[in-house]
Amino acid sequence: MTRRLVVWMYAEDAPLWTMPDQAVEEIRSALGEGWEVESVRVPLDATGDGARTTPPEVIAAVRDAEIYCGWGIRPQLFEAARSLRWFHSGAAGVRASLFGAMRVSDVIFTNSAGAYSEPLAEHALAAIFHFSRALDVAVRAQREARWVQRDLIAAGSPLQAGGEVGGSTLGIVGYGGTGRTLARKAAALGMKVQAVRRTAADPELPGHLSGCSPPEGLRDLLGTSDYIVLAAPETAATRKMIGADEVGAMKAGAVFINLSRGSLVDDAPLIAALRAGQLRGAALDVFRTEPLPPDSPWWELENVLVTPHVGGTSGHFWRRQTGLILRNVGRYLAGRRLENLVNKEAGY
Repeated sequence: MTRRLVVWMYAEDAPLWTMPDQAVEEIRSALGEGWEVESVRVPLDATGDGARTTPPEVIAAVRDAEIYCGWGIRPQLFEAARSLRWFHSGAAGVRASLFGAMRVSDVIFTNSAGAYSEPLAEHALAAIFHFSRALDVAVRAQREARWVQRDLIAAGSPLQAGGEVGGSTLGIVGYGGTGRTLARKAAALGMKVQAVRRTAADPELPGHLSGCSPPEGLRDLLGTSDYIVLAAPETAATRKMIGADEVGAMKAGAVFINLSRGSLVDDAPLIAALRAGQLRGAALDVFRTEPLPPDSPWWELENVLVTPHVGGTSGHFWRRQTGLILRNVGRYLAGRRLENLVNKEAGY
């Protein structure tokens, strides 16, 4: 009996969301004889957590599939896939795919956490430099044809207050693949790096990390960090983890950067702190509602950098994604534990 792997990673207007034909062929070759690989060429309607809906063509293709690779999975598709043994999501976020039936099933669930770490870390560094070098001020002045040299060297100006990232403190909330990659790069720039993670114990704690605390240490990290990067997964425990008390605990003049999910932040107190000048600024790549509505207050704040959930986007993504899938195909065929297994109970 022929075993089947089905891929639905296709967006006709977004090549970066479409699995290249070469990758499909590499997967077919890795599976070998006795396997059929089908790439469904039906456009997807996706968010950062995967496809919003599932077309009937995809449901029909997956009915007898043993392995399914897609941008998330919805209950209707999961229910139809009676032969499914392994689901791989091209997304890092798994919330939308962890519905009840998936949680209690024996289906192996892997995600792509780590495939996005390099661009996300560089996105965070770009945001840090955006504020440390007062590029936000310079861009506004350029649009108004104003020469603001005096403003930028005056007492209390962003450049006078800092101007260099070396010697500043970076606090990372969520020390997974992205957090580790960012820590390494930031330390190379001379930044002091500290982190908060679910468990403080870390046998691989690198020398460039000055400290790693459990969640109870979050307030201390917020109060001592010049730049705060939120890189934690979205779970029941992390939703709205940055609320009024946490914003109030942030160091005066700090910059807040969210690479995770908008649901982890209570918008109102953060907006209030930015308007009051308590914080130097914020760089947000994710939001509670996406696309961000035209009437959102985030568009209007001059000290906020808005990017449309593209922090993990890179032309090198498919090289990493394909490599991950191929390694796991080998492990799956050999009956070994797969990489990037999602902990269904923990939610990531």
